[in-house]
Amino acid sequence: MQRRGRKFWRKVVDEYEASSGETHAEFAARHRVEKTTFERWLYLLRGERVVREKVRMLPVQVAVGHGDQHVLVELDGGLGLRVAVGTDPSYVAALVTALRPC
Repeated sequence: MQRRGRKFWRKVVDEYEASSGETHAEFAARHRVEKTTFERWLYLLRGERVVREKVRMLPVQVAVGHGDQHVLVELDGGLGLRVAVGTDPSYVAALVTALRPC
């Protein structure tokens, strides 16, 4: 089985997104890739795009006191998200996106 990287899958997903409405199975068969692998990459890359396009990042100042190793991210509606200092920003962005009201 041939192992393909992100660059290959980005091209395939971009082509699918611009395609004429084939099913996942039809598209995967035409490109000779496994449907489940195609879907995994499709959902992964779509999710990254949503985070990149829809999350508005604001400037943050982190002040760490003695023993305080968390940051509070305040969201609309009084909701707060407390995360450890050093948490992957893309993970925090995904959480903020998931917690935002529709």
